[in-house]
Amino acid sequence: MQLTYKYRLKPTKSQLITIATHLELCRRQYNYRLGERFRWWETTRTPINACPLIASIVPIEEIYQNIPLTRVKTRDGRKKDESGNTLTKKGDVFSNIEGGYVQWQTIQLADLKNTKKLFTDYKALDSQVLQDVVNRVETSFSNFTTPDKNGNRRGRPRFKGLHYYKSFTYPQLDKSYLVKDEQDRICISLAKIGQVPMVFHRPIPTGFKVKTGSVIREADGWYISVRFV
Repeated sequence: MQLTYKYRLKPTKSQLITIATHLELCRRQYNYRLGERFRWWETTRTPINACPLIASIVPIEEIYQNIPLTRVKTRDGRKKDESGNTLTKKGDVFSNIEGGYVQWQTIQLADLKNTKKLFTDYKALDSQVLQDVVNRVETSFSNFTTPDKNGNRRGRPRFKGLHYYKSFTYPQLDKSYLVKDEQDRICISLAKIGQVPMVFHRPIPTGFKVKTGSVIREADGWYISVRFV
């Protein structure tokens, strides 16, 4: 069972600027990654080991020239087996191709390090928040290209204007992120932003743990939607 509570944030002036900047960076990254997915989808609709029925206006060699066939694990994985051993370890090699198709989500996640090198503003953004942007693109694009159990697909994903991208998400939070500041105010500690005061009008439900938090811009201010599991 899952629960979601929404709390009003009371950020300082400097935090307001930081939060708004992070949201704009996420919006730009979303639009860029969505554009990549459309470009790849239009030119590579068949498996790489099959003869395409649709001729691409972009040479296939150009599309794949910077796509690595494999990736190397840079750190031990978090998932463990029954004995407590990590399922994946640093140095493990994995294929970026599955069933004849390139795993574009994986490619884009790996490319985020290049984004931070080319656009240094992204270094101020939490890595997991940035990864969640790519995951959002994957969800939107999968809903568009992959039919559901009834054979229906969702509409074509849209690029987001300034007022249509309203949130960014921290995929991993826990109770320890709720703290009190020097003024004895309850705050939520957000990576790269700091301790943001909040109106903690509802306590954490008994038996539940904090899982994720989404910072949301609404007409009357900023909120954080916290999911409990």
